[in-house]
Formats: sequence, C-alpha cells, structure tokens
Amino acid sequence: MIQNTSRQKPGTFHHKKSLGQHFLKDTNIVRKIVSLANIADAEKVWEIGPGKGILTAELLAAGASLTCFEIDDTLYPHLDATFENTIKLIKQDVLKADWEALFPDGPVKIVANLPYQITSPFLFRVAKYALHFSAVVVMIQKEVAQRITASCGTKEYSTLSLKMQYYFDVTYGFTVKPNVFVPPPKVDSAVILLSPRKNRPPLADEALFWRIVETAFGNRRKMLRRNLRALVTKEQLEVVQQISGIDLCRRGETLSEAEFIQLMDAVLGQR
Repeated sequence: MIQNTSRQKPGTFHHKKSLGQHFLKDTNIVRKIVSLANIADAEKVWEIGPGKGILTAELLAAGASLTCFEIDDTLYPHLDATFENTIKLIKQDVLKADWEALFPDGPVKIVANLPYQITSPFLFRVAKYALHFSAVVVMIQKEVAQRITASCGTKEYSTLSLKMQYYFDVTYGFTVKPNVFVPPPKVDSAVILLSPRKNRPPLADEALFWRIVETAFGNRRKMLRRNLRALVTKEQLEVVQQISGIDLCRRGETLSEAEFIQLMDAVLGQR
C-alpha cells in the first residue's frame, strides 16, 4: 500500500526501512563526529541524509557552509522550515546527483551518518573524486569500517580496503552502539575519518590497476592464475609471473598494494 504522506502532520515522520533510516538522537555522538571533522569557519561541507537535522544543526554551529543531500521528500518541509536559507538542500539521491556540477571552488568535506545500503557505492564514488575532498567523516556499519581498515591477508581485506587506503589515510574514530538511534539498527556502527593520502604511489595505468584488483577479488577462492585469465592469455600469464616475481598460485587477498602495482606493471608490459 502506498502511504498518503500529504496528510502527515508537520514534524511527524515514518521511518522508511527501504531507505535505511536510523536517525541519531544522541547529541554527544553528534559533537564527537563534528569534532573529528575539525570544521573551519565558512568551510564547505556536504552532509548526506540530514534526516531530522541533529547533525545539520551541529555542523552549522561549527561554522560550516552546508550542502545537504536528502532523498526522502517527507522530510523536506521539516528541513526547509527548520533551516530555511542556512543550508543548501539538494532534494535528490546523492548517488544520482551530478557531483562535478556541484563541486565548489576548492575542496569540500563530507560529514554524514550514511544509510547502510548506500555505503559501498557511495565510498567508491568518493574515491573516484578523491581530489575534491579535504576530509570525509562518516558513520557506517562497523563491519564495513573493519573492511575499509583491513590489512592484507585478512578475511576482511577486499577491493574496498585497497581503494580507500590508496586514496586516503584511514582512521577508525569510534564505535557507536545501536541505542543512540531511532529506530535502533541491529548492528554496531562506527565513525571513520578519511584524510587525503599525500604520497600515493604512482600508477602507470590507473584503470588497469583497479581492473586487476577487482578481477583478483572476483572469486576469492580461486588463484590469481585462474582469475587473471579474464585479462591476459595463459601464455602471457607465465611472462607476467616471471616479470612480477609474484607466484600466481596465490590468491588476491594475499597481495599488498605494492604487489598489485608490480602485477599491473607486468600485465601492462604484455599489452
């Protein structure tokens, strides 16, 4: 049944499970998030999913020049009435917005309590535009935070780990328990800080590098030799192994960033 939202009283909300809505209610947690973001006066900040505005208000109090992305149209009247012209409200799904058209002159910070279901695609998009962000402070599912901070060889280590750690220095801020949300989620959350990595190793072919990484993790149980057949021939693989010095009987999850770069250089030499 489609809910008739036109009869809702102002300030009345129905949390939408489909949007992964878990609204923060603890002002202490909000202050810790904003403190971690270290907002300067008039600094340009993006908030994703402001909800009822508890984090929004704290960001404004810290002096942020704030742009908020909100997909839930039932929240628009509340946000418009509460914040009026103090925020720029983008009434659109952040994943469908044209980020390039919205980027201001100079860098921008992201500070947000992210809906769980958009976390991975959102962070991959942040990585794509990494040069535009001076910092990213987000609350996400703790399990995803552990994947992002995972070390080579662990079960949590993945394409997401490599991608976020290549573009950013990742700091695990703090764990957040379910009781500070309405409604409470079934799992713990975590706040992480992503700061631009200053000395990223150069990549001769960035697109090829990430294609190799994604292919290597495409089937975690298979050896590199099997997974990489999607990119090079069987004969070329022998040369790649010899040039790179990497045993292709290994699995992708055992390779460090530096080893993936060696592998990319070797594959590039066969093209």
